Order: sequence, then C-alpha cells, then structure tokens
Amino acid sequence: MNILKLQIVVLIEKYKKVTDVASELGLKQPTVSFHMKSLESELGTPLFLSRSGRVLLTEAGHALHQYAVRIVALASEAERSVKQTVSRSKVKLDIGASAIPAAYLLPAVLAKLMQQYPEMEITVSEADERALRERLRSRELGLAVLYGGGQAYESLHLKKIIDDEAVLIFPPEHPFVYMNDIAPDQIAREPWIQHAPGSRLREFADSWAELNSLHLWNKVELHSAEAVKRLVVQGNAVAVFSKIGIAAELESGSLGYRHLPGIMPERGGFYLAWRKDHAMTAIQQAFADSLGSSFHPIS
Repeated sequence: MNILKLQIVVLIEKYKKVTDVASELGLKQPTVSFHMKSLESELGTPLFLSRSGRVLLTEAGHALHQYAVRIVALASEAERSVKQTVSRSKVKLDIGASAIPAAYLLPAVLAKLMQQYPEMEITVSEADERALRERLRSRELGLAVLYGGGQAYESLHLKKIIDDEAVLIFPPEHPFVYMNDIAPDQIAREPWIQHAPGSRLREFADSWAELNSLHLWNKVELHSAEAVKRLVVQGNAVAVFSKIGIAAELESGSLGYRHLPGIMPERGGFYLAWRKDHAMTAIQQAFADSLGSSFHPIS
C-alpha cells in the first residue's frame, strides 16, 4: 500500500469517477484502474463498486477511506515541513485568523517576524471561527488565531494570547461621554451598528441583550470591523467592539467607550489554535512565541 493508492481512495470518494481521479492525479485512466485492482488484491477484499456510471466505495472501502484521508494529509504536511527546513529561502507561514485578530493583533506580530526572517513568505487567510476550525481539523491550516470565549474543542489545542473586553463604543461628542452610570435600557434605545451574523462581537452583543432582556435597535449590519467604527462616528450610533481594536481611536480621541452595564456574557480574548496531533515547524513555533511578546493589554 502506497500514498498514490490511498490518494486514489480519497479521490474516488470525492469524484465518484475514475476519469476525474485520473485527471486530478495527472495519470491515464487505465493506470488508475490498475492501482485500484492492485489495492483490492493487496488487501484481499473489494473496495470499489461500479454503479450507474459511478464508482462507489464498499463498506471496506469506507473503512479504509477514513485512514487514507489522514495519511494523505500527513504526507502532504510532512513534505511541506521538509521543504521549509531544506531551504530557508522558501520559508512559508500560513495562518488563519478571524476578522478582529487579523486586523488588530497580527500586524504587530507579523512585522516583527518579517524583520527576523526577511526571506519568509506569509499568508493570512481570514474567515469566521467555524470555517477556521474546520480548516484546522482537515489539515488545510496548521495554526489559526481566534477571537472569542476560548471554548474547548476535542481535537484542538487553545492557548490564550491575551485577554480582551467587548466594550460599548460611540462618537467622542456623544452624551454617554459625560455619563458614568449608563443603564442597559438607555443603550438599547440608541441606534446600533451591528457586526455581521457569525462574528464573535455580534454573538456577544446579542447575548448581552438577551441576558438583560433587551431588544436592540439595529440600524445597519456590516462585515467590516473598520466600517463599524467609521459608521458609529458618522451615524452618531453605538456598537460593541474589542477594546484592543480601538486602541488607536482612544489614543487620538476619535472614539469614546464605556464598559457595558448589566449581566455580562463570558469575557473574551485572543487564542492560538492548532490540532492536538500537529507538530509545529520551527517558523510556526517562532510565530507562536511572538504572539505572547508582541502585544500588551491597554488600560
């Protein structure tokens, strides 16, 4: 049994056609068919079943498939790791990140790494947390930086990078600037700029409203975190935002903020996530080490 035969098992389940598998692998169809028969002979049981022009896996084929997926992924990961080790001129770092860490945490970390490793190529894939978890589990990504409550996942390690607080933001001339005690119902009556559904800050805002029996006056939903901040100012509205994400605006005085009153959801933060069976490469470890030393909480 070799990697090519296992790749064929994985692709047969994906495409259900030998011609498509052959095209994906750059082989001729008879060659693929030969390896399929060879694998069945090697294991002593039928693995493939032809039906209505499609090729399906038998029960034994499905049993093999779950291992084939892992072995093929591990082989690809091993190849990438070795290639990075062989030539420092081709060191690559692929990271996944949700919107808030991609915008407000990673730039400082990556700038430091660029100085330490000028030959390194960095790719940051931005997606929501659910998509990033799936990409980690399927081995498409080795590392991801998440924003949220640090929920435990059976197959993933989570390491907290830094605490964060979701706070209420508003224009610098808003009446809330002069109020030390703001009631939850006062906030609910303001026009709200909301993050798009699926984002952690949207989940936090909705959870805070539910815990305090409030209905928020949602005026606009935006996918861009930066757009949320700009529209809060221009629309004389309010929103929930990461306190770390408004550090520049607090320094310049272009935004005001207050801690949310009432019953609060779980405090969030930034987390590094990776599979429990993933061995970090040297450059991934350097990135992980930089996360803890490149950023400090704001008071």
